[in-house]
Amino acid sequence: MFSRVPAKSIARFRCVSESILGRPDVTEQFLTKSVSRPRLLFSMEYTENFLVFSSPQPQNPDENSSLVATPYKSFPKYFPTRVSTALGGLLFLQNLGRKKPRVICNPVTGESITLPKVKATGVGESYFGFDPSSKKFKVLCMTWSRYGTPNTHRILTLETGKRLWRMIQDPVLPHYSWYDEICINGVLYYVAFFKESRSYKIVCFDFTIEKFSFIKLDKDMVRGERLTLFNYKGKLGAYQYANWLRKEELVLWVLDDAGKHKWSKSICILPPIVHNYLIVGMTGTGDIVFSPFAGDLSIPFYIFFYNIESKACTRVYIKGFEEFKHQFTFVHTFLDFVEDMKFM
Repeated sequence: MFSRVPAKSIARFRCVSESILGRPDVTEQFLTKSVSRPRLLFSMEYTENFLVFSSPQPQNPDENSSLVATPYKSFPKYFPTRVSTALGGLLFLQNLGRKKPRVICNPVTGESITLPKVKATGVGESYFGFDPSSKKFKVLCMTWSRYGTPNTHRILTLETGKRLWRMIQDPVLPHYSWYDEICINGVLYYVAFFKESRSYKIVCFDFTIEKFSFIKLDKDMVRGERLTLFNYKGKLGAYQYANWLRKEELVLWVLDDAGKHKWSKSICILPPIVHNYLIVGMTGTGDIVFSPFAGDLSIPFYIFFYNIESKACTRVYIKGFEEFKHQFTFVHTFLDFVEDMKFM
């Protein structure tokens, strides 16, 4: 029965449904349905409030079609406003700065968890991931030591009871994360610069065995423009513009063999209509999705789906932001969001 009810309706009657939704069979049934119907997620900051919306994610979008983005429950003002990761129905929020809280929240149920502070000489970026073996979420916190000694990072498992940071017994040389991260099939990936060897590599962290490994970049990647990682049909993909200012030619990379550090390369000539838009990822059907990054919301909010095989570019109008007319704000778009009614 609950699998047919919209997530927002269930959350509205949480006091009545919580005992039923606590049953594993009910939550699994709802999650199975949600996985088959991923959604687009939109986040923004408006008058110091953190707002989250979602809409259906079209699998085969039609030209000039429209979708309605509906809001989730509002969040407290002290919440971080930067969605670092949207994974498995949860959002990981963190702002830059050691004193800022790190928060994990479920926008459907309205639940949230503020992570405990990390005690270390230096505290850097944190990464949110999923361990498919134990089926538990984990947070990796990058810390550093003095005098250039190998870093000993911390990890926290999201589970009931007291949440504690554990030290990882797999130190790595000091490095600087360079670009945004992505988690695919339980493995975290991000591009980093290693000062000692003066080289760029992709850092991999397996959330199951809690071990680091590294992937070398192709020689052409280092010489090019900014490199951004994304999920290419379950594989690690990366893209960069041949010229960041012109944004006409997009270079796509796909990791074919991690052990051999083997990449394949292809080039896409993008249509002019998307040159001023931001790439937010790729759908499972092979569509690159473009979204506005910032703008006046009195202007219609469009996203574009560009299929790299058929070269078709489809525009979809997103409704639901009308109340924010004449407001200039940053809107962040995420693909493949899966609603989950499981309580944390």
